[in-house]
Amino acid sequence: MTQPVHGPGVPIIRTGLAWRRTAMSFAAVTLLFARLALTGDAPWPIALACVIAAATACVIALLVVWQRVGALKHGRTSLNGHALLLCAILTVGYAMLGTVLMIL
Repeated sequence: MTQPVHGPGVPIIRTGLAWRRTAMSFAAVTLLFARLALTGDAPWPIALACVIAAATACVIALLVVWQRVGALKHGRTSLNGHALLLCAILTVGYAMLGTVLMIL
């Protein structure tokens, strides 16, 4: 049986991995969203606008994750809440875009 890993740097590593999983989730949702928009029944200008909005949100999320992981690598573990708030806003934005696509 393996022993759990403990140490002063382990929480920072786990936090960095969690931010990377967040980035992968945003990228996966963006790809699924683009597939839904391009293969659905929505008019193409609306579908294109939704895909562009989702891709923009994904890029913003990736930049936030890149900034947070970089800060963790340099020992800055304090979080002022802006990154978490921005990720929450982007998640709600994805939900709203998905609702628009499903209604149209």
